[in-house]
Amino acid sequence: MKNRFAEYYELSEECINEIWENSLIVFDTNVLLNLYRYNDDARNEFIKVIKFYQERLWIPYQVGLEFHRRREDIMRKNTKAYNVLAEKLSKELVGVISSLEGEYSRHPYINIKDIKKKVERCAESIKKSLEKQEKAHPDYSKGDEILQSITELFDGHVGNDFEDKDLEALYKEGEKRYANQVPPGYCDEKNKKDKAKRSLYGDLIVWKQTIHHCKEQSKSVIFITDDHKPDWWVKVEGKHSPRKELIKEFTDNTGQSILIYDSGRFLEYAKRNKELKVSQKTINEVEKVKSEIIRRNERAHYGNIFSGINFDAIREFADRLGQYSASMKRMQEQISSSIAIPTITPTTLMGIPQKDDIIEEFEQRRAEIARIITPRNNDLEGEQ
Repeated sequence: MKNRFAEYYELSEECINEIWENSLIVFDTNVLLNLYRYNDDARNEFIKVIKFYQERLWIPYQVGLEFHRRREDIMRKNTKAYNVLAEKLSKELVGVISSLEGEYSRHPYINIKDIKKKVERCAESIKKSLEKQEKAHPDYSKGDEILQSITELFDGHVGNDFEDKDLEALYKEGEKRYANQVPPGYCDEKNKKDKAKRSLYGDLIVWKQTIHHCKEQSKSVIFITDDHKPDWWVKVEGKHSPRKELIKEFTDNTGQSILIYDSGRFLEYAKRNKELKVSQKTINEVEKVKSEIIRRNERAHYGNIFSGINFDAIREFADRLGQYSASMKRMQEQISSSIAIPTITPTTLMGIPQKDDIIEEFEQRRAEIARIITPRNNDLEGEQ
């Protein structure tokens, strides 16, 4: 039984330790690119961890290609972030000030002019702070230490590319896999459908090149990816675990074992090694960046799904439900505290919705709408 469905069984601690001792360690492109997103301390410590395993490092050709193609875009976005943030701040403050002047200009006791001056001074202070931080931002055009580290670490540890005929065959396979939502990569289809096939099927190429190499080398692998979409992970009770289909495909094709982690989990396990120093601050920084990327992806995803929906109207409706529910609760308390309460038998109420049931129903509906809709609306507003 276990031999047929091994992907559904947890590996023993002994097996996990064996993999950590002898397997290849493979990083997805996003892990390497995220080094540009971490603060200096976290990045340097992460690179030291990678260096510790240098003799066992390996990356598919596709990872190296994507890293070199995309690193400059990441750097540009990091550099532009200061101006983008300053512009958003300025735009929001103009709206806030206009709103204050419109609503409270005639208020007898609120000094709008004084508040306006304080807001403007605060905005100017933040702008100067951003300018100071921008000047301290590394100028990678004059020297990219991250690129240098990655180049040295993976020198001689990069796989060969597939031949053109093999890539064409893989594209055809990918088309069928994506149509049937076979992982990995199918979640990229909507965003990359107009791009070259090498980009559209990038995740699948990384995956297939990893399998091909591990089969040739008869090696198990620790695969680290910061792609948190459902074509890599399944979420159960708040926890993410690798898709079972990936585990099965790897073991069926290689006869070897695989562990799949994101960067945070990888560092948590690496921390067990007494020869390595991995601070909790570094892990927290990695988790923070992961959360930011997940939120950004969700905003983009829900922005497409819910475009055109009037979230303000839905939110207002939810608030009214909450007010009505609170009103009914107050009525219930007044009735409960009354001295003379008429006796009502269950028979007289048969088939009539009870007050507690109505209140509970309204609370459930209001909470559900507030929980599901409001965060998405905020996300959408943040993107505009």
